[in-house]
Amino acid sequence: MAYQVTARKWRPMRFSDMVGQEHIARTLRNAIITGRIAHAYLFVGPRGIGKTTSARIFAKALNCEHPIDGEPCCQCRSCKSIADESNVDIIEIDAATHTQVDKAREICEDVLHLPIASKYKIYIIDEVHMLSKSAWNALLKTIEEPPAHAKFIFATTEVNKVLPTVISRCQRFDLKRIPSDLIAKRLAYIAGEEKIRISEAALNVIARAADGGMRDAQSLLDQLVSFFGTDQQQEITEEQALTLFGMTSPGEMIDLVRSILDDDRKNVILNIHRFAQQGKNLESLYEEVLAWLRGIMLSLILPDPEKVLDENPERVADYKNLAQGRKSGIVQTLLEKLSESSYLLRESINKQVFIETIMLKSMRAAHSIPIESLIVRLNQIRRTGELAGIEKVPSLASVPLEKTAPAPAPVSPEAPAAPVAPAQENVPASAEKKTSDPVEKIPPAEEKSLVPPPPAEKEKEAKEPPAVKEREPVPQEKLPEEVPPAPVSAPKQEDIAEEKTEEKLPAEELSSAPSPVPASSEAPAEEENGEKLFFSGEEKDHPQKIWEALSQTARKAKKITLAELMLLGVPQKIEKGELVVAFDQEYGETALAAVCGEIRYLMDRLSEISPLSEFRFLRVPGIRAFTGATKEKALSELKKEVAPNETVKMASALFEGKVVDVLENTENEQTY
Repeated sequence: MAYQVTARKWRPMRFSDMVGQEHIARTLRNAIITGRIAHAYLFVGPRGIGKTTSARIFAKALNCEHPIDGEPCCQCRSCKSIADESNVDIIEIDAATHTQVDKAREICEDVLHLPIASKYKIYIIDEVHMLSKSAWNALLKTIEEPPAHAKFIFATTEVNKVLPTVISRCQRFDLKRIPSDLIAKRLAYIAGEEKIRISEAALNVIARAADGGMRDAQSLLDQLVSFFGTDQQQEITEEQALTLFGMTSPGEMIDLVRSILDDDRKNVILNIHRFAQQGKNLESLYEEVLAWLRGIMLSLILPDPEKVLDENPERVADYKNLAQGRKSGIVQTLLEKLSESSYLLRESINKQVFIETIMLKSMRAAHSIPIESLIVRLNQIRRTGELAGIEKVPSLASVPLEKTAPAPAPVSPEAPAAPVAPAQENVPASAEKKTSDPVEKIPPAEEKSLVPPPPAEKEKEAKEPPAVKEREPVPQEKLPEEVPPAPVSAPKQEDIAEEKTEEKLPAEELSSAPSPVPASSEAPAEEENGEKLFFSGEEKDHPQKIWEALSQTARKAKKITLAELMLLGVPQKIEKGELVVAFDQEYGETALAAVCGEIRYLMDRLSEISPLSEFRFLRVPGIRAFTGATKEKALSELKKEVAPNETVKMASALFEGKVVDVLENTENEQTY
């Protein structure tokens, strides 16, 4: 007898022989027992799970001369003729080959003839989704109202391509993928009957590679036996099966998946390189990683994941061991990032580079602290008042720099006295202390009294330019940093008249009245609360303090939202007369849009408090924008620089995270 492949030789002959499709077998068997037989059936499911086999068994049972409890006897003339495909009343048609309307018309004519040697004339049409629309239209009436002796059985792998009018005329049966353990048991039975020596682990490898299809599993068994089964005394091992199918052993997968979960980039790259060197199928490797991550996630969510997972108990135990101590959020993020890029793997030229890139990108996203968690934690801190004392911490603008400002220039005895701003009632006690410079404390009476220069000095001013008196330094605690004094021009006659009028105001009103504005544009402007706003000297090169002063100005102008969003910007430097500010490329777009919407207001305020008048905004990816770090620094050095930061330590402790990456990108810029 000619050799037959395993898939044909061991095709089920009865409903009881079907594996993994018991719901279909029971329904069809009960229909035969009760005599409630429909005129058309539609079997739907993926390849190799028994659609055509179920149709043949059903046809055999319908025409069997001596059925036993709905099962065909397989001994009568009808059953034997159907088994050897010689029965003229069982017509099998491949719709992928006969797609035109002519074949459909032949069926419509032939269905009118009575069966020759059987009870029913049965038409089994495989891959019916390949029929053309005109062919379906020709069959519609016949399928809806066929003769009593005719039955139709359709099979398809893509039911979405079948016309809804056809589906409504049939009884639909959905066949499901066969579990791996049932495939392994069936293969073990076949191997025993065929005297094939093969290990149980190798059978499990075949069952996994078959992906739920019994026909594929039997074909793989034939391939494995042909390759390694020449020696009848030698058992086929798991390693041989893995080598032939390009799959990965459980031990190697555990090492790779653990490295992914532990954010061990070095080991992940080495594992992928080793698999590529061994000739492993990288597409299968990618799918296996997804399957392992899914098993780990279900082990974290479900108390009994084996009810959902189509895996053997040993594999489920591996999933549970890897899931111990893991966070479901990390595993879920890895699954999302990897699964959304899986379709691109088939089209990539260099699959190893693609897998390495996607793995590293997914790991970085999974092990970073999500912005949602930061917002939730910040809201929790605000509600519980854990950082209630943060208001007592001085801002960066009030902390002096380490550099010492140059000593003030000597005061010219001939220069007129510069106007002094009124004293504030809420001046801190630290402001009353003397600095290292010899500055005399001005009595309150002298601060309120604005005396014009004597007439002799007025005549002198008319003849020659007035001598400019250097402004006396303000105490160090009141300044953002120590700055050299700026020249002050003498007051004009109109200002003197206004000053005389202010002399008559009560003390309470005088304390809140605005101070006189110097005529020169270079003079330092002071707000009513005594805070210094004009930056000069070394301060004009300090972008952080200028940006904070702008935020304070916006807050005092009742632009609270703008002031809050400005805090998301990170001042970088001052370059070519521009204040360079960076915003996060992903989470800082809202803040950047708000700042750009108020750009005219900010440019006016910038020119008032500093010699600058323009902005340049950068979009920088990543949580942290570089401030002062050079591009030449290596990533390891940047991590070492970031790790000791107190804010980073606090965030890492709160969220149990760690520094994953530090990025810099200044490609996206916007200048005003």
